[in-house]
Amino acid sequence: MESYFFLVLMLIVIWFLDRNFAMIKGWIGEKRVSNILSSLDPQDYTLMNDLYLPKENGQTTQIDHLLISPKGIFVIETKNYKGWITGSEHSQYWTQTNYKRKDKLYNPIWQNSGHIKALQSILGDAASEIPIHSVIVFGKEATLKFKEPFKNAYVIKSSNVLQTINTIQTSQEVSLFKRGKVKQLLTPFIITDIKQKREIKKKHVSDLKSELEQKKTLVAENTCPRCGSPLVSRTGKKGKFKGCSSFPKCRFIA
Repeated sequence: MESYFFLVLMLIVIWFLDRNFAMIKGWIGEKRVSNILSSLDPQDYTLMNDLYLPKENGQTTQIDHLLISPKGIFVIETKNYKGWITGSEHSQYWTQTNYKRKDKLYNPIWQNSGHIKALQSILGDAASEIPIHSVIVFGKEATLKFKEPFKNAYVIKSSNVLQTINTIQTSQEVSLFKRGKVKQLLTPFIITDIKQKREIKKKHVSDLKSELEQKKTLVAENTCPRCGSPLVSRTGKKGKFKGCSSFPKCRFIA
């Protein structure tokens, strides 16, 4: 009887770990990056983790790490993937390759762009003259295989986080007063109540799934999910693909 109970318990544990593996792995990656960022001088850098900001459409967007500094605001998205990561700044999906297996991931630069838009909406005039830096951080098990440089984001590995922040130069430092104002405006979005946070996370996951389905539907209907213009068939080095008809103003690639 005991052996039967133990077997059932093990099966439950295996099922739980399999179902929540991606979530656990993502949490580990975020914790690792958070620890790295925590080593920065707290007199100059204010770190906020796991912020849930409201969007104009009533949904929420989640920022893994937000760093307020004299160099501006760093909006950091963590991706704890392994294998080769390929893609471009303007493609809707990137590819994760492990041996012969290939999986798609939604373009994290676009994802972070949504975070920044929600952030700017909340901060309003308080952030009008503050530089906002988009940073995508992959874990140590990822191999970044990008053919073209990125213009609107820093796409790096966790080992290069501090080096990237230190090398960024700005024409004018953000004053202590402005940094304090940004912190004051964002503090209410740090959720400490466990039950409330669980409910917000559940809604956030549901919102993400709904948003991705809407984008897939638009692409299937030959409509650009970024600007609403028609998608047209184009031919590139790798063959035919769908691209936005408003190119080069909009560089969406399906």
